[in-house]
Amino acid sequence: MFVRFVVGADADHHRLLTGLINEVAELRDDGELEPYEEQLVDEILEWFGDHLPVPPFSSDWSEEARCWFKNSATEPILRMRDLVVILEANGKLVRMLRTSRPGKVLYEDEFQVVVEEWKELAR
Repeated sequence: MFVRFVVGADADHHRLLTGLINEVAELRDDGELEPYEEQLVDEILEWFGDHLPVPPFSSDWSEEARCWFKNSATEPILRMRDLVVILEANGKLVRMLRTSRPGKVLYEDEFQVVVEEWKELAR
């Protein structure tokens, strides 16, 4: 099973939704976070930088390429849940998507896959 946290309403198609890191970085960069939230975001993003491999994004990948966590990526998923709290406190609707087949795999490591998402997600 794979997990992806996104910002958007239930009615929004999964391919149109933004990931949490992009959303929270935008709030931080726009100065919309409280100082304590900004500090927590910086700590979480630093943790990801230190502990999560960065996929070798390629210009050959389509705009549909998205990162999904493996269900076994316990610590990264817990860190994402911390971002959920911050985003929801700032009025963002957050969803957790789950699927057994998120798309065509372009990259895989111990924690995540990068895929070209299918038009419809398998449950």
